[in-house]
Amino acid sequence: MKRFSSFNPSLAWKVLTLGLIVLVNLALISRLVWGSGSLYTWQSLKERKAELSQELSELDAQRAALSKEIRLLKTDPAYVEKVIRQRLNYVRKNEILYLFDKNRQDSSVWNENGTEKHE
Repeated sequence: MKRFSSFNPSLAWKVLTLGLIVLVNLALISRLVWGSGSLYTWQSLKERKAELSQELSELDAQRAALSKEIRLLKTDPAYVEKVIRQRLNYVRKNEILYLFDKNRQDSSVWNENGTEKHE
């Protein structure tokens, strides 16, 4: 029976090299998963970019609507009159303005022909 009493330098270098390679790979994998340029950071930045893109498209739509309204207010007298009448509750001579409370709960139920149902 042979005993391994002698030190084998070639085997020691192989084990040391393998151990060093494993440690370097572990360090690289941990940095890839949790580091500053990691997959987790990339995913969160990707989600943030999607949120900002959605917000940008909403703001673009809002800007376009406001630009259209500005153009109409500058060029269309009928639109100006409509806005004044709706927003400021102005009326023409011999008109009556009815204002309804938007927060009021209406408990009545109406039929298709416009008459009130009684239950």
